[in-house]
Amino acid sequence: MRTIVAAIAALTIAPACQPSEEDAVEAKDSCGAAGYQSAVGTPHEAHDFTDPDRPVRIIPPNSAVTMDHRPDRLNIDIDEDGVITRIWCG
Repeated sequence: MRTIVAAIAALTIAPACQPSEEDAVEAKDSCGAAGYQSAVGTPHEAHDFTDPDRPVRIIPPNSAVTMDHRPDRLNIDIDEDGVITRIWCG
């Protein structure tokens, strides 16, 4: 009987612990990448991505990058010509 009561309690409490959809979107965009998506397809040198409160990493093709995840870091992938191909957090 205790097991059943514990299971019911867990099922009723668990949904309250889930992050909201708004929280999930904010966590995915914790570096502000969404605000720069219009820059994709343009030369990276035409933009100023600097921000004293956020690290920025410009990533050329075939570059070695660290695998540490930094949700606050803005990553800008560029192609051989310096054109932005992707902007993301991590």
